[in-house]
Amino acid sequence: MPTAGDTSAPVDPQEAIPGLLRDLDTGPMGLSDREVVRRALIYGRNELTRRHRNHWARQLLRQITHPLALLLWLAAVLAWFSDSRPLAIAIVVVVIINAAFAFVQERHAEQAVEALSAFIPATARVVRQAPEISVEASELVPGDVILLAEGDKIPADARLLDGSLEVDLSTLTGESATVRLETRTAAGTGPIIEATDLVFSGTTIVTGHAHAVVFATGMQTELGRIAALSARVTQDESPLETQVKRVAWLIAAVAVTMGLAFIPLGTLLAGLSLRDSVNFAIGLLVANVPEGLLPTITLALAVGVRVLARSGALVKKISAVET
Repeated sequence: MPTAGDTSAPVDPQEAIPGLLRDLDTGPMGLSDREVVRRALIYGRNELTRRHRNHWARQLLRQITHPLALLLWLAAVLAWFSDSRPLAIAIVVVVIINAAFAFVQERHAEQAVEALSAFIPATARVVRQAPEISVEASELVPGDVILLAEGDKIPADARLLDGSLEVDLSTLTGESATVRLETRTAAGTGPIIEATDLVFSGTTIVTGHAHAVVFATGMQTELGRIAALSARVTQDESPLETQVKRVAWLIAAVAVTMGLAFIPLGTLLAGLSLRDSVNFAIGLLVANVPEGLLPTITLALAVGVRVLARSGALVKKISAVET
């Protein structure tokens, strides 16, 4: 349990309003300008930040070292040395175009934090020991008392102090029906997303007016938690990636086996020279590599990304579209 004035300690947004105001060291008239400056140094700006950025070179390298891409690279090299240079160039062009296309798709999809930031308003109306003023939403800190009205986007997670609202929570819950929120002095229990007197950053007020005290800003809000999840660095292989890798190894094994098997057969049974047998074996190997499979998979997934985007779904990794 945080002590009075200990604004750096976490608070329980569902405790009784007098206790919440005491823990946030604030009141109905909000904070002083000096206290706002102090808390801004502690909590930072009310913004969503991307904690880790994937370097573009690493992302591009991942596209051109895809298992199927590696198989195509091998086919291009063999085709080049077997005097099928137009085919080798065509294969390289396919790999490069596919890698560039997939790279661009994923770079667009990776703007998850920027997409979520669009839900936070640019300004907010706040009470700071004086009549209502308008400030940049990024300057809000825990303990600020904000004014909320019909049509506003909510700038931070807050607890209602008075009034009632109908709020569109679809940003967080996906539910299209509005939720009615009313001021409740007593403490509440259960998941905070289901509380009937809490408002959350990025959601929209449909009707009503209220005052609310901010208890979380920036990456500590529910929207910030979603942004943090979307920015995780660790990535597991999707089922599709696992299957494609398995197919690539299977194709490689079959192609190499057939190519190697033809060399003694062509030399001993067909009467070809060793050089002709090797060239034919290389051609056989290259022919078994499906040059069109990789771009076909990428284009199919890209279409899926577009379809999901029209439905409001954000796909961070193109191979996850199959899910």
